[in-house]
Amino acid sequence: MSETLLEVNDLNVAFRLASANLTVSSDVSFSVDRGKVLGLIGESGSGKTVTSKAILRLLPKNASLEAKEIRFKGRDISTLTEAEFNLLRGTELAMIFQDPVGSFNPVKTIGWHFRTVGKLHRGAGAPRGEIMKDAKEVLAKADIADPENALRKYPHQMSGGMLQRCLIALVMFSKPSLIVADEPTTNLDNLVERQILDLFDKLRRETDASFIFITHDMTIAEMISDSVIVMYAGQIVEQGPTEALMRRPQHPYTQGLVRTARELEGEVETLTEISGEIGTGVHPENRCRFAPRCPLYEKACDHAIALRPVEGHGLVRCIKAGQDAEHEVTP
Repeated sequence: MSETLLEVNDLNVAFRLASANLTVSSDVSFSVDRGKVLGLIGESGSGKTVTSKAILRLLPKNASLEAKEIRFKGRDISTLTEAEFNLLRGTELAMIFQDPVGSFNPVKTIGWHFRTVGKLHRGAGAPRGEIMKDAKEVLAKADIADPENALRKYPHQMSGGMLQRCLIALVMFSKPSLIVADEPTTNLDNLVERQILDLFDKLRRETDASFIFITHDMTIAEMISDSVIVMYAGQIVEQGPTEALMRRPQHPYTQGLVRTARELEGEVETLTEISGEIGTGVHPENRCRFAPRCPLYEKACDHAIALRPVEGHGLVRCIKAGQDAEHEVTP
């Protein structure tokens, strides 16, 4: 039986602006099991990155965060002081950002970064030789062919793919239990992207770590995730096991994302478009937020719609969910 590592209940995030509060995440609830990968999917502006940063308390100062509870290893970490939370972040909880260049100090070597992290988590008196030995081992696990040479290099001396591997290794160095990967293959070519995805798959098999893998690409989510959450305009619109969600997506938004992924795998000349834009972040609470873009819109969509279970699938925020055959998206 799977063990729940992280449980998030009723997470809400808003940004304070001069004219109004901008809601970015609304009543978001989900869980991540130990050793599993949760895919977090949606267009830019859907709230997926902000939701994940909220869990790690990495939001800007003008953000407000509320949650019924955020339980990590059975402990409600939403009640911790900043000092208490700092003991978890970077050790038990960690994040891999999509821009590896911005994650490193450009005037320090890769080895310096490992030494700094090693001393921070092991104590200032930790032997340098022991830290560097462990750094070489984790770099090798991250498919760095010559770890010793990599430790001597500066970030600008490495390709994007190599630097991303170094960042993954640096995060894994502290052996966190939960890792948030924020679109870590963005701006990489297709071959390197596949290599990085293979690396994630290897790491999740070799360690007991859990991952929240943020992406806008349903194909990537299908490759790497055990379960998937689809977000739209700050809300979860569908969630469930990856295979079921990819085979029979229930929400019209998910259907559009899956259809596009299937078309990209084929040889179509024109992709099916999801018309319109995601919106401003100021949302009426009495209607479906996807309604202005939805091809299945009807008057009943102008009422508040809750997530509800669909037998053999998961949770869906749509009045037509579960109305069968038309939902299947064929490869």
